[in-house]
Amino acid sequence: MLTDIFTPSDCAACKLCCNFHRSSAWETPCLEKELVYLLQEEGVALDQRTDGSTSFYLHFCTESDDEIANCPMLDTTSGCTLPRELRPFECRIWPLRLMRQSSRLVIGLYKNCPALKGDALQRLVDFATGELLPTLLDYAKRHPKSVREVNPAYDIIWQQ
Repeated sequence: MLTDIFTPSDCAACKLCCNFHRSSAWETPCLEKELVYLLQEEGVALDQRTDGSTSFYLHFCTESDDEIANCPMLDTTSGCTLPRELRPFECRIWPLRLMRQSSRLVIGLYKNCPALKGDALQRLVDFATGELLPTLLDYAKRHPKSVREVNPAYDIIWQQ
């Protein structure tokens, strides 16, 4: 979805969005029902959340909040093993995030994404608040559990 802004090598070199501390495991993407069925058929371990949504199961070895677990779909040398069209929506729009602030929908941009260099930042903001906006709004309406609470690690680039 953002391949005109970021190169696959930008993302493959970083993988920041594919690693989770135990304390931030809640940030794993919510999976669409269609994707859940496909992943179950492939034997991928999934996790049912308390809000009823489904995400990837993260394997942690210790109880440390600082321990990091990779997304089970991450190949550390080549990146995501899922075909681009089957990746969770949240993964396809990263470093953007659908969030709520009070009762308003906002779009946030992760402040520390290393691929946001040169003109990529402005191109991403323009794309997100222009051409991509109807898709983001439609997705938020159809998948309300994927809309997260506002987070200070994100700059708000659009609000309802």
